[in-house]
Amino acid sequence: MRARCPHCAAQIELDDSRNAGRRMAQVRCWMCAQSSVVDLTPPDQNSSTIEFNPILDAERQFGASRVERSDDSRAAGLDLPDHKSIQISVIQGMSRGVECDMTVPLVTIGRLRGGADIEVDDPKVSRLHCAIEVKKDSVLLRDLRSTNGTYIGEKRVLAARLNECAEFRIGETKIRVAVAAH
Repeated sequence: MRARCPHCAAQIELDDSRNAGRRMAQVRCWMCAQSSVVDLTPPDQNSSTIEFNPILDAERQFGASRVERSDDSRAAGLDLPDHKSIQISVIQGMSRGVECDMTVPLVTIGRLRGGADIEVDDPKVSRLHCAIEVKKDSVLLRDLRSTNGTYIGEKRVLAARLNECAEFRIGETKIRVAVAAH
């Protein structure tokens, strides 16, 4: 069974054997690391995905915190000044030349056919390897628990703030993130 995170819209795989016979469960999102309480009874019995919103009474019971965000947080505009744009470019590796203008506040990067927003042809890259996120006026890089890691220079990072023109490596692929004035 799957649930969709109410904070970032990522799909979360739920362990059916661990939750058997339970009506509620506390779930931590693998992408945004937010915790939420989910009602394990799907409103649509024909669906394998639960769209959940934190339930106030259950939060008190489990001690989870409620985060207020709009349902369209993933589709929200970037929080950068109007005169700037962000471009993500693959500059080394088998997918060299792939470019993407960032138009949403969170973009995932991963292996070809893995379901990420930007996919690269590299067997050393995890299906969902890392994410680039814009918060306020900062551009953040976050490793998504990848097998082989995310590197800035030779240093493995779990999370890092990127400067206006930064490069990082996942597998054998090198990626440049550039914030440019236009």
